[in-house]
Amino acid sequence: MRISAMEIIGFGKWSNAKFDGFSDFQMIFGENEAGKSTMMAFIHSILFGFPVRQSQNLRMEPKNKGAYGGRITLQDTVFGTVVVERLRGKSAGDVALYLEDGTVRGEAELNELLNGMDRGMYEAIFSFNIHGLQQIGQLKQDEFEKYLLATGSSGSDTLLRTNDELNKKLENLFKPSGKKPQINQVLTSVKKRHQAYLSSKQKK
Repeated sequence: MRISAMEIIGFGKWSNAKFDGFSDFQMIFGENEAGKSTMMAFIHSILFGFPVRQSQNLRMEPKNKGAYGGRITLQDTVFGTVVVERLRGKSAGDVALYLEDGTVRGEAELNELLNGMDRGMYEAIFSFNIHGLQQIGQLKQDEFEKYLLATGSSGSDTLLRTNDELNKKLENLFKPSGKKPQINQVLTSVKKRHQAYLSSKQKK
C-alpha cells in the first residue's frame, strides 16, 4: 500500500491544496513552519480519525472554521486503488472509501485495508520522529515482525490476512487452556468417561 495523491480541503495552515504524482520514494522538504508536520498529521487523521479534543495530538481545525478534512489516494491495497475521504462530522470525522468499481464503503473496510493497524503502531513504524523511535521498543515482537513484513513484500496483506484466518480456525479447534474449542470439548468428554470407567472398576 502506498500514497499516490493527497487533497487537503482544510487542515491547519493548508487549504484547498492538492499533491499528486507521488513516486515510490517521495521527499517532502521545506523551511521551519512550512507545513511538513501538518501534512504528516493530515495523513494520520485521514487514516485513523481526527484526534479527540482531550488528545495530546492537535486536531488542527482551520482557524476560519471552514471545511475540515480531505482525501488520500492509496494504491496497491487489498481493494486496489482507493480514495479515503474524511470530513468534519462526528468527533473522529465521517469517513468514506471510494473503490475502483464505484462503490462507497466505510470504517469497517478502512480497518480491513489497514489490517487492524492503529495510529500508534503506524506512527512507530511508518511515520516516526524522535519520539516515535522511542515507542518502537514498546511493540511486541510478533506485532513488529507482522507489520515490518507488510512494508517489504508485495502481496503481504493477503498473506497476513490468511495467516490471521488460519489462526482463528486453529483457535476454534484447540486452545491449551480453552473450554469451548471442539478438540478441548472432546478431550474433556474423554477424561470424564475415563474417570467414570476407573470409578466403576474400583467398585467391582
